[in-house]
Amino acid sequence: MQQGKTLLRVDLTTGKLKWQSTEPYREWIGGIGVGTKILYDEVKPWMGPFDPGNKVIISTGVLTGSFCPGAGRIAAVTKSPMTMGIASTNAGGAFAHALRYAGLEHIVLEGHSNKPVYLWIDDGQIEIRDASELVGKDVWETDDLLKNVHGDDINTLAIGQAGENIVRFACMTVDRHRTCGRNGFGAVLGSKNFKAIAVRGTGSVSISEKKLFFDTVDDIYRRLEETPGMRSFIEYGAMACAPGKYKHGGYNYRHSQDLNISQEMADEFAPSNIAEKYRVVQTSCYGCTIGCQNQYKITEGPYAGLVMEGTQFNSALNFGSKMDISDFGFCIKATALCNYYGMDIDVVAEQIAWAMECVEKGLMSSSDFDGLTPVFGDQDIALKLIEMMAFREGAGAKLADGVARAATYFNEDTKYYAMHLKGNDLYEVLRSIIGYGLGAVTSTRGGSHVLGSPLCETGDITDHEFAEKKFGIKTYNQPLEYNGKPELVMHYEIMTRMCSCMGTCVFSSDWQEIHMMDFEDMAKLYTATTGIPISVEKFKNQMLALLALEKIFNYTHAGFTRKDDYPPKRLMIEPVKSGSAKGSVLDIERWDKLLDNYYDVHGWERSTGIPTADTLRKLGLEYAIKDLEKLARAPGHSYL
Repeated sequence: MQQGKTLLRVDLTTGKLKWQSTEPYREWIGGIGVGTKILYDEVKPWMGPFDPGNKVIISTGVLTGSFCPGAGRIAAVTKSPMTMGIASTNAGGAFAHALRYAGLEHIVLEGHSNKPVYLWIDDGQIEIRDASELVGKDVWETDDLLKNVHGDDINTLAIGQAGENIVRFACMTVDRHRTCGRNGFGAVLGSKNFKAIAVRGTGSVSISEKKLFFDTVDDIYRRLEETPGMRSFIEYGAMACAPGKYKHGGYNYRHSQDLNISQEMADEFAPSNIAEKYRVVQTSCYGCTIGCQNQYKITEGPYAGLVMEGTQFNSALNFGSKMDISDFGFCIKATALCNYYGMDIDVVAEQIAWAMECVEKGLMSSSDFDGLTPVFGDQDIALKLIEMMAFREGAGAKLADGVARAATYFNEDTKYYAMHLKGNDLYEVLRSIIGYGLGAVTSTRGGSHVLGSPLCETGDITDHEFAEKKFGIKTYNQPLEYNGKPELVMHYEIMTRMCSCMGTCVFSSDWQEIHMMDFEDMAKLYTATTGIPISVEKFKNQMLALLALEKIFNYTHAGFTRKDDYPPKRLMIEPVKSGSAKGSVLDIERWDKLLDNYYDVHGWERSTGIPTADTLRKLGLEYAIKDLEKLARAPGHSYL
C-alpha cells in the first residue's frame, strides 16, 4: 500500500491493481457516499449491470475500526440487475474492521476476469488469485476453504452458487452469516467471475481528537444503557419487534391477503419463545456491545441439528406469515439455505409466496413448476423451490429473475399479484404504517425500509416532548396518519445515509430508538475522527446531496420518475381484512397528496420527482443539471 492512498482499484480484465487517494472524494464523507460518487461518475446509462463497465465499490466508513458502538459495517454500491438503477447495501461482522486494519477504505472492482478469481489481502500485500477450487462451492464452504489456505484469523466476503449462476437477487456475504442483501450484488460479482475477498488486517485506525471522540462515545454508551427501548432489543435482537408488528398489523399474511396473524402464530414468533426453544448464544458484530445477533440450534423435528446465526424478523415474516407457516424452525432452515447459496431472503420468499397465491387463485398449476404444486403451508416445496432458484433449474430459472420479470413469463393475470417496487421484490408492509410505507416506496434502491422508513410509528415512545422537538411533528407515532410523514421520512433518509457513510449500524442510531445516536453525535464523531470540522447542517445537506445523486442516477439509468413512487396496484385496491389496520388501503388521492408534500420538503419537482435545478445548485451539484439535460433518455422500465 502506498502512503496516503487507501482506495484500491482492482481491474479484473487486466489483473492490475492501482492505489488512489480518497482526497478527491472527501466531501462525500466515506462509505456509500464515496462509492455512489464513483459509480455516478464512471458507470454510464448505456452500461448494463453485467457489463464489464459496471463496478462494485466496497467501502468502510469513517468510524470503521473505532470504539464507536456499531461501527462494524461494510457498505457497497453497484448498478442493480433488479432495477437497472442504483444498488446499495451493507452488512456487519468483522470484515470491515479487517479491511480498515489492512489499510483499505474502498475497493473498486471493475472489468471482467476470463477465469474465476478472488482477492487476497494480507495487510499491505495484495494479490489476485485463482479461484478454480472455489467454483461451485456455497458461501460456508468457500469461507472454510479460504481459511484452510490463509488461516483462521482471516475474514471473508464471498458469493455462493446463486451468484455464479447469475441469479439476479444473489447476495455477497461476509463472515458466513452477514449478508449484503437486496439488488443482486452477488450476480454482478458472478458476472465478473469474481468469487471472494479474503483479508487479514493487523493494523489500527487513528483518531484525530481523542477527547472529543471518547467523550461523545461515552455519552452514546450511557444512553445505550439507560434507554428502556433498547433493553428488549439487546436481549432478543431484531425479533424484539415481533410484538409491535403483531399489534400494529406488521405481518404480511398469505402474501398480502391480510396483515394480521393468528394468536398461535404470534405466540410461536414471540421473542421469548424463540430464545427459549432455539437460542444457543447471543453474538454481535466486531466491537459492538448491543449483541443483536443470535445463534440458533434446532434440536428436534426434520431440521434437527442445524445451527444458524443471524436469523432476523425478516425470516419470520418471509418464511412464516407470508407462506402461512407457524414454525420458526422452518424459518431458520429456509434462511440457512438461502445463506448457503447466497440469495436475498426477501426476494426468495416473494417468489415462493407469489407462486403459492397464484396456484390458489387458479392462475398457475403444477405444470408451471415441473410437477410441483406450491401451496400455502408446504415447507418441502418451498425448500425445493429455493434450491431450484439457486441453480436455475426448471421453473427456478424463471423465478431467479425476480417476481417482476417472472410474472411476464406466466399468466398475464399473475402480474397483479407480483409485489415489487421499481422491479425489486417487496418485503415491507405498506398499508398499516404510512410513513414506513412511504420510505420504502420512494427508496432509491426499490423497496427498502433501511434508507428512510421510520420505526418510531410503531415504537413504544414515552418521551413525547423530546420526540416532538426532534421531528417537528405530532404524528410520529400514529401509523395510519398521512400528515407529517414526509418530514419524518426525510429525517431518516438523512440518518440512514449518515450511518452508511460513517460505517455504523442503524441499530445504534436514533432510527432504532429516538434517544440514540443523532445528527449532532455524527458531526462530532466525524470531526473527532478526521480532524476536519463539520457542522450538523453541512453534514445533513451532504446526505441530501447523496440522495439527490441517487435520484438522478435512477432517472438517467432506469427512467424512474414520479410514476415509480407508487405502491403496487393491489395495495391501493384491497383493504386490510382484519386486525388493528382493518379497512386500511392506500388511497390514490391521499397518496398523490403525500407525494406532493414529500417532493416539496426535498425541493424536487412534483411532476417528475426529480430534484429541481435550484435544489441541485444549493446542494453543490451544478454538474448534475447538465447530466439531466444530456442523459435523460433512459429506456424506462427495462424490467417489464
